[in-house]
Amino acid sequence: MKIETFKELKLQESILKVLVEMGFDKPTEIQASAIPVLLNTKKDFVGQAQTGTGKTAAFAIPLLEKIDMSSNAVQALILAPTRELANQVEKEIKKFGKYIGVRTTCVYGGTSYEPQIRALRNDKPQIVVGTPGRVIDMIEKRLLKLEDAKFCILDEADEMLNMGFFEDVQTILSKFDVERQLMMFSATMPKQIVRLINNSFNEPEMVKIDKKSLSNDDIEQKYFVVREKHFKEALARLIDDAPDMYGIIFCRTKIETKTVADDLKKRGHTAEVLNGDMGQAERDLAMDNFKTKKVSLMVCTDVAARGIDVDNLTHVFNYGIPRDNESYVHRIGRTGRAGTKGKAFTITGPKSAFLIRGIEKHVNKRIPQEQLPTVAKLKQNLVETELEAAAFIYEAIKLKGEDFKTEESFSLVEESFKDLSKEELLKLMFVWKFNKDMRRYNNLSDIESVMDSGGKPVQRSRGRSGGRSGGGHRGSGGGRSSDRSSDRGGSRGGSRDGNRMRTRSVSGGSSSEDSGERKSGGFKKKRDFKKSSGSFKR
Repeated sequence: MKIETFKELKLQESILKVLVEMGFDKPTEIQASAIPVLLNTKKDFVGQAQTGTGKTAAFAIPLLEKIDMSSNAVQALILAPTRELANQVEKEIKKFGKYIGVRTTCVYGGTSYEPQIRALRNDKPQIVVGTPGRVIDMIEKRLLKLEDAKFCILDEADEMLNMGFFEDVQTILSKFDVERQLMMFSATMPKQIVRLINNSFNEPEMVKIDKKSLSNDDIEQKYFVVREKHFKEALARLIDDAPDMYGIIFCRTKIETKTVADDLKKRGHTAEVLNGDMGQAERDLAMDNFKTKKVSLMVCTDVAARGIDVDNLTHVFNYGIPRDNESYVHRIGRTGRAGTKGKAFTITGPKSAFLIRGIEKHVNKRIPQEQLPTVAKLKQNLVETELEAAAFIYEAIKLKGEDFKTEESFSLVEESFKDLSKEELLKLMFVWKFNKDMRRYNNLSDIESVMDSGGKPVQRSRGRSGGRSGGGHRGSGGGRSSDRSSDRGGSRGGSRDGNRMRTRSVSGGSSSEDSGERKSGGFKKKRDFKKSSGSFKR
């Protein structure tokens, strides 16, 4: 029988106290099913549930109930696929064991051995969390001794398999005494995981959360179809249209994370990168900046994202279709948690859009195709955002009046614009501030691909008078669709189109920048501004 509250469990008061402090009242589905079993059995255990369902607490709470706090020996080893997840698990165990004095440490690769060796020798940890490679190193160096260890937990076992740790895990399991309790938590059960269970587990207790929970009604799921070279523009538009953005962008490759983050930064967004090529210090800094909301966007790969434990994410973006349906579930499960609402947006090319049908079947939910925000709406958002940012300056000027202080160089501006009326000055400010972004929106006004009722790309027609439709596409289905070519196309295409459009003006509807000149007091083509007869020349 499943429990409804943690108080129904006969837990130590010190652990219950922590749960109350952490705001834990009702257990999640996997916690309600797994904790009572693990508290009352010495048999091996297998739990299957998706990411973001509270698996760490599901094994950490029963483990803390069984640890002998008077012993200095390592009693439990927890294996995780990534450094981030290993660190996260250890921190969670420390939180749950705050009042019982449990000693833990974490060992992982990509960083110096010395601090981890000192921790193993001096701290006498009762629970060790680590990645398979570094754990084997410590065992071989006789620094990590498992003779007295009674518990071994495999967290995110399917991801360890995907990352090639299968043999390492088997090696580590062979170091345990026969009389140990083996626990596994995994989102999926591929054949190799099933084979590991059959070979290494002793008649395990099994808990599986029904697949229906994969479809989270708190997550709004949509997909957008654009040509691959316009992925960055599509992503930027979705972000520009979302107030108070706090999200993760999942990419398929390490190189892609870098190019996407760089593009977002150029557009004025704050973003960090997280991928396997980064050193531990870099990863820690990136995670800290994201968790403390110094940046609003994290661009990462699937593997690097394991261990990102951040609450209140508003958005998850798939920059391309994930490699498999389970990856999609892992990704979007990071938003819409604990009763909050979240959004999961997938950007795909026309040739890959049919894969959405398979994802829909997997999550048992229809994912509608949507249109990107209109150019008119994006322009309005842009102006409103800048006006909000300038509001405090406006209030200060109104409040202080003539006492509002400016730099001495303000006199140059004052003198240059003294002959302009209020309307003329506002127009000048508008074009000066917004012209670059407005031109970009106009330049790539229609970047989406049209799909027929069967989900296939429709070739756009090219009329004589209209030129190329879709802002310069040759057709929604054309062009190479590989990651490499799409990256090249995205960067080259954008700059090429941008150069072509530099002769257009936001104001007046003319096709020449010169049309934006005023007959008197207007702009000329030179860059240096000089005062001449009350006009403003460059």
